[in-house]
Amino acid sequence: MQRQVLAILIAMILGAGCLGGLFHPEAVPPEIVPVEGASLDHLPVHTFPFEDGEVTIHIDIDPAVYAGAKEADRRLHLYRDLSEEEWISIYYRAFADDPHQEPFYADLIAALRTIRDRENLDDDRYLELITAFVQSIPYKTDDSIIEPKFPIETYGDGEGDCDDKSLLLAGLLAREGYRVALFYFGEEAHMAVGVESVGCWYRNTDFAYIETTNTSYVGIPPPELSGGTLIASDPLVIPIGDGTQCYYACNQIQTIERAISLSRTRVDVLAQELAECAQELEAESEHIDSLNARMEWLSRSGDIWEYNRLVPVHTQIIQEYNDAVRSYNALLEESRVDVDLHNYLVTHAYDRPGSYFRARAYLEGSAAFW
Repeated sequence: MQRQVLAILIAMILGAGCLGGLFHPEAVPPEIVPVEGASLDHLPVHTFPFEDGEVTIHIDIDPAVYAGAKEADRRLHLYRDLSEEEWISIYYRAFADDPHQEPFYADLIAALRTIRDRENLDDDRYLELITAFVQSIPYKTDDSIIEPKFPIETYGDGEGDCDDKSLLLAGLLAREGYRVALFYFGEEAHMAVGVESVGCWYRNTDFAYIETTNTSYVGIPPPELSGGTLIASDPLVIPIGDGTQCYYACNQIQTIERAISLSRTRVDVLAQELAECAQELEAESEHIDSLNARMEWLSRSGDIWEYNRLVPVHTQIIQEYNDAVRSYNALLEESRVDVDLHNYLVTHAYDRPGSYFRARAYLEGSAAFW
């Protein structure tokens, strides 16, 4: 989110009890009131990479609901003292589950299912499709706005920050039957999504971590957030929906993660070796230049005996230098393989099957070296 969330969002009306003879609920969260007669000038077209191609999502949304979301009172009205965990959960669920958004969700899911059926995606790849779509929405934060957006706003605006995009992703996945939750990191002012998984659990949860601010793999948390912030706290887990479907591709995700880590380590190790070899080659080149200059001087001065004595020495040094150059080039090629693999994996998180194929081949080929 990169903003101080929920700082002034609560209108406390503690002790109000009954008002006008009517019993109030313990909390009244934000809600959408459609604005009849509203219109939209344009809607974004979302084209994004997925696996080995590109896909496009474009749906119409109800202008009245979108305008109502824009104008909604985003405060949480409390009528009794609730714990932080309770009111934060109530607050965010209201944005994800406002009933006026259900037609929007249905239309967007219909468009996503069309791609799923065309590409014959299984449940894991379908989850990755939905994730890639939300991750592709440009990340933008506005320090003047402290409240989250309703998912219909995030889609209609064509941009959002971490809680905006996380609410949209969690809302979509929950309606497609996945067991999902929001990860709320109060200390770091950040939000992400968790999906129940088999194998790649995040900290003390049974969910795989999904970062929504950029394109990244399901189950691989970012080493740090934008601006260098590290996530040190455990998240407040806010379940969304009542889905039961798990994410089962964690064994492949773990293979990709190992390949990313190993290639990064090898790049660092080989970079040090290359730097040392380059220094040695530079020193040897200077030695050869010096020897060439001496032999040229001996030739001009007529000292044939000393010149002839240095010829085999010169030949041996040149041979050793050429051998060292060949070794350096081989090491450079080895490093290039690691660099290319690492760069491919970190830039193709939208293609888990393709990344897994490359990562597995890399790890098998690297076993002899490490």
